[in-house]
Amino acid sequence: MRTPFTPHRPLLRFFRGFGAPYRRLFALGVGMRLCETAADLVTPWPVAAVIDHVLGPGASRGSPLGPLLGVLGTGRTAMLTAAAALVVLVALVSAAFDYAGDRLMNGAGERMSAAIRRETFAHLQRLPLSYHDRQTVGGSASRVITDCGAVKDALVAFCSVLFPGVLSATGYAAALLVLDWRFGLIGVAAVPAVLFLGVRNRRRGHRAARRRREAEGELTALVTEALQGIRTVHAFGGHGVHDRDFAAGSRGVLSAGLEAVDVQARRVPLLESVTAAATAALLWTGGVGVLRGWWSTGHLVVALGYLTGMVAPLRALSKLSGTFAQGQASAERVAAVLAEPCPLRAPVRAGARGLPHRARGRVDFAGVSMDYGDRRALHRLDLKIAPGERIALTGPNGAGKSTALALVAGLYRPTRGTVRIDGTATADLPEEWLRRQVTAVLQETFLFAGTIADNIRYARPDASPRQVRAAAEAALVTAFTDGFPDGLGTRLGDCGGGLSGGQRQRVGIARALLADAPIVLLDEPTSGLDAEAERLVVAALGRLVAHRTVVMVTHRPALLETATGTVALAPAGPGPATGRPAGR
Repeated sequence: MRTPFTPHRPLLRFFRGFGAPYRRLFALGVGMRLCETAADLVTPWPVAAVIDHVLGPGASRGSPLGPLLGVLGTGRTAMLTAAAALVVLVALVSAAFDYAGDRLMNGAGERMSAAIRRETFAHLQRLPLSYHDRQTVGGSASRVITDCGAVKDALVAFCSVLFPGVLSATGYAAALLVLDWRFGLIGVAAVPAVLFLGVRNRRRGHRAARRRREAEGELTALVTEALQGIRTVHAFGGHGVHDRDFAAGSRGVLSAGLEAVDVQARRVPLLESVTAAATAALLWTGGVGVLRGWWSTGHLVVALGYLTGMVAPLRALSKLSGTFAQGQASAERVAAVLAEPCPLRAPVRAGARGLPHRARGRVDFAGVSMDYGDRRALHRLDLKIAPGERIALTGPNGAGKSTALALVAGLYRPTRGTVRIDGTATADLPEEWLRRQVTAVLQETFLFAGTIADNIRYARPDASPRQVRAAAEAALVTAFTDGFPDGLGTRLGDCGGGLSGGQRQRVGIARALLADAPIVLLDEPTSGLDAEAERLVVAALGRLVAHRTVVMVTHRPALLETATGTVALAPAGPGPATGRPAGR
């Protein structure tokens, strides 16, 4: 079980579970990086050997690779050739280990980030509707796509730059100390200065990155909302309103982005200054040592190479501060989603033992109240619906009719009271079982991009083409799809683009028929349809509601005629709302 996230708990501890499956890959990658570092430490020695043994006097205190230069002969040209071959060989070995390390460690980072993205999306889908009621679609999409992308960039940067850079800098610093303690002290003294600059700027960078991610999330939500309502934008000519809102949001993103740019721009010159000071100190110390005979010129060249090698990854790390700050800000937003409690339904509870494959269809409301924040939508509803009854809920807007349907479907849990199906509270029923017992046709059927058959099969992904065809015929969908070149295989645009309102409703009814649930919820399924479309939809609904328990919300006479009883709900108030079906 993942440790709960709080602002004071390290993010690495929260996300560490995602990296557990890839420990072997990471360990192997570490081994490759160690080998690469060892090869890099050898790189300057062929040059030192040339300086000491070919161009210099050939002092015995020269390069330890000096004896290798004589492999091809003792002439100067032969020794130069051997040194050049060594340079190429060491570079190839280093490149091979670099490639293997990158593949292993970056692969681990990519797999880990993909796991984070998958779990974030899966968890987001399963959060209760009360959570989604408080969020915008664009904001939630931004968490899955943009924020998880920033987390991925940070993870890959950690695997490909940060960890290898720290390993390399540590190796070079240790090599400087082994070469000569004075060289080592100069190199090690540069590290605290670099770290101080990094810590000092990281805080500013993190604040700027957090501001930027929040502003980008709001901007994404604004764009998503405008595009979802593009027909309304065109109908009312509201382009200017959205242009102004977008410009205001863009200014917020720009302001945070400029602050991040300022932090990044200051870091490089400061680091260059520290590097220059360390190089000057080492050059002066090394030069004095060469003049006094403490070490050879080749040793000074190696020391300068090691110092450059040590500072180079530190410079690269400093440029990553923006990536890590952005990644941390995004990781906090992702962690906040994953930390949202997701109500789990136990597979079997005491009151849910011995569940049949198919419910009888009895629905009971016992003192049910439902609040949305400070607003009460339903107050003390008592209602008993026998199997096979078709009850119509009527009443003014705000009386809680749609809320009652949502409670039967288990989309919300009542604030007070209990909703039972066949005597068991919906909160105690396994979610998978409950979804098989209750289906719904809403005021506007949502269709996904894909074929008409795919949208019908959404209720039962394992349904055969023959079963999909039968449901489509029963819902009168084939009455219009048979005129399409591709029939039920006709592809739809977003939200069912290409179909009329009545046609979309019939597809929704076919979907509900294929689900074959014993309890059917109808929420104004014929609202907004013309007379002919309503006639066809009611005819299709007649087949759906046969021999099933039906709870419907409607004011249309054509649909009310199919009800066996009605219950009038009043707006939520201090008194009880008691439902007693009135027979027709």
